[in-house]
Amino acid sequence: MLHLPVRGETEDQPLASMLAADYDLEAVAIESGESHYTIFTPEAVFQLHYDSPVEETLSMLQCWDYLQVHGFSEIWPLRVTAVGDLGVYLDDHIGYMTARSGGRPGELGLRADAVMAAKVLAKLHLLSQELPVSVREGLDKAPPIRPNLARRREELELFRTMALHRLFPRAFDLLFLKVYEYAACQAARSMDVLAQIDIDQLENQPELGGLLQGKCHGRSFWATDEGKMQLPHLQGSTWGLLAQDTVSLITNVGNYTEWSLSTAHRVLSAYQGIRPLQHVELMTIYGLGIFPRGIWDTAYDYYKGNRKRDEPEALEALREEWQRAVLQREYWQWLLGDELGV
Repeated sequence: MLHLPVRGETEDQPLASMLAADYDLEAVAIESGESHYTIFTPEAVFQLHYDSPVEETLSMLQCWDYLQVHGFSEIWPLRVTAVGDLGVYLDDHIGYMTARSGGRPGELGLRADAVMAAKVLAKLHLLSQELPVSVREGLDKAPPIRPNLARRREELELFRTMALHRLFPRAFDLLFLKVYEYAACQAARSMDVLAQIDIDQLENQPELGGLLQGKCHGRSFWATDEGKMQLPHLQGSTWGLLAQDTVSLITNVGNYTEWSLSTAHRVLSAYQGIRPLQHVELMTIYGLGIFPRGIWDTAYDYYKGNRKRDEPEALEALREEWQRAVLQREYWQWLLGDELGV
């Protein structure tokens, strides 16, 4: 933490001067983080973010401002500058200020957190659909679903070929050949479900699209000291089919609750209490939910990635992802599959 002196010139003075001039804030201390500063003032605690590229950040801030003005209180407040601007230029970055709420990162293993996160996500999705076209067009678009999954399915087959033809097969190769049959079957089933509802066409329907939070992990949310749930930011948000967020959240909830169906039902009900899901959205969620993404991730890292794990770690990761894929398929079948008749 950097304590700013009241007088005297230091390397921290330009930032302190900027805060005073642009935000009319007196910084008592500054803590440097990854792509942001935490600013301690007599008034409150703030975070000064500096993001790039500039155009994408400006679009995000316009979106943030619209949501905030139109009543979306489930996000850290965006503090405008003294002259009413959404941000300031910091060298080749855009800087913007948020007021940090007291509290902790969300934990999806806690049922109360998971349910509140679902409500926040539903409110974000619902209100984002009213974004002006001018703001919406500046946001990044989520990758098309079917081509993305088709590529991963083809890569699973490629990895199988690589494992089969290795001159001296390793333990990972031998296990992957066993895992492959299950993964390929699940990938095919996922693609079949999405083909039934013509997923390409659904992505062009305005009533099904909106602002995507993205990863929907527990740490993507913030549980305040007042018992509320908020989003700390909109970094990484894209525009796409909203079902992608919903499946991410409910899958993460399952992963942190040992695939608790009772919690999953509560989360899904909480979301639908605010934004009811159409039948095709439920089919989309099921189709995406059963795709063996974790197996693909692990195999991709081993065969085409940067090898983040050594051989024993990679082997154990593949075993874990295989077990997780089996549990995840059962989870989605009980949660939605039987009801949908798929």
